[in-house]
Amino acid sequence: MIFSKKVSSAFLILHSSANANAHFADTKHVFSSPTTSTMAKLMHQHQMRALFVRGGSSGSGDDHDGIDGSSTNSSSSSVGASTIETTVISNPITDSDAEVEVPVEAKATERPPLSPSVATQIPKALAAAPTKISTQQPKKQINPKLANAIERTGPALLMLSALYTLLKITGEKGLLYFLIPLMQLGMYSETTGIIEEFKKDVELRAEKWWWFATVFASTTLRALGGGTLFSGLLGVAPATFDLMCFGMVAVGLVVAVAGMASHSAAGPDMFRKYLGELSAFHFSLIFLIGQSSFWIKTIESFGMEWVIFPALLVVVNDTMAYVFGVLMGKNKLLPRLSPKKTVEGFIGAGVSTCAVSIPLLKYFAANFADGSKAALVMGGGEGNLVQHALALAVYTSLISPFGGFLASAVKRAHGAKDFGTLIPGHGGVVDRFDCQVVTAPFVYLYLRSIAKN
Repeated sequence: MIFSKKVSSAFLILHSSANANAHFADTKHVFSSPTTSTMAKLMHQHQMRALFVRGGSSGSGDDHDGIDGSSTNSSSSSVGASTIETTVISNPITDSDAEVEVPVEAKATERPPLSPSVATQIPKALAAAPTKISTQQPKKQINPKLANAIERTGPALLMLSALYTLLKITGEKGLLYFLIPLMQLGMYSETTGIIEEFKKDVELRAEKWWWFATVFASTTLRALGGGTLFSGLLGVAPATFDLMCFGMVAVGLVVAVAGMASHSAAGPDMFRKYLGELSAFHFSLIFLIGQSSFWIKTIESFGMEWVIFPALLVVVNDTMAYVFGVLMGKNKLLPRLSPKKTVEGFIGAGVSTCAVSIPLLKYFAANFADGSKAALVMGGGEGNLVQHALALAVYTSLISPFGGFLASAVKRAHGAKDFGTLIPGHGGVVDRFDCQVVTAPFVYLYLRSIAKN
């Protein structure tokens, strides 16, 4: 069959009308207020009028096939100024015809302008439409470094206050028999915890605590005993106690070897994992428990002032490294281990620690009791005071920070951000005392080398 091009125009008109109705439904859903609804209706009426005009303006006498295989035929007749176009649509499925009459305005080649009534009502509708203006001010973002400093300050002051209260009430005994053993337990538990979390193939929970008891007895208890603890409380001589500690080492050796041999997955891979985890535990014992036991020997030999003074130097060094790093830090010191540490912070902290050490030691020396263990170290004279202050300040500035770098390496190796969450803003016990334990052996050995009898 031969058909007119105007059939396609009729399909276009019908299809556009359906889309316009759907658009109008969406518009009614969006514009819920009466004013905006009126405006949407006006716009819809004008759109429909324009669609009919565009559809009827493309007529010609050529014929073509319809859509989807259907055939169409059309004819038109003039009625006054308008044209009534009769379109016959043939359905190939039902083999039936349907006539559709579509009015088309004569000589409509362009979209007509808006009628005066519509042109005046749309601006009024827009003007009457309610507008919501947000009065909320955007929240100011706090500098992350400043927020971190604020978060760390509160817990730090709380820890210093708790330490002062403990020393005021219990004196040296509070450090010797409560705080130091408790810190050793916490540091070892945190370190082995992140190792076990990372290496889940081998379980060494029983062995790790046996080795902790062995090293704790050989170092901390041995330092606390001094010959009186064992004979008075345990009823054994110090030499006998040493033999008992060695017996614990022998038992641990046998258990370790038997555990590897009897493991269900015994083999080279399991042996490497077992020995690797066991070595990490032993290194933690030496680094944390072994070195921190020198605090006990320092307190017993030279007084707790010589533990508190170096500890404050480490605090000053750590704080000033942070301050100089924030204000001036540009060059990373060890970016692969500790990305936040800078060369400027390291140097600035060293200079600040040396400057603070002399007046701080003068304050301690002024409060030394005459004839006390702490005063005997000084030997008299201002020169000795400056020497001791600078010696400890240089060590805490150049060597002690590397305890923190090593702790960072352990955390990175095991995918941990902090050793624990005990202290808000600081992490765990190891995060706070990693530099302190490196300082403890040096202080004792230095003081013993210059002490005056």
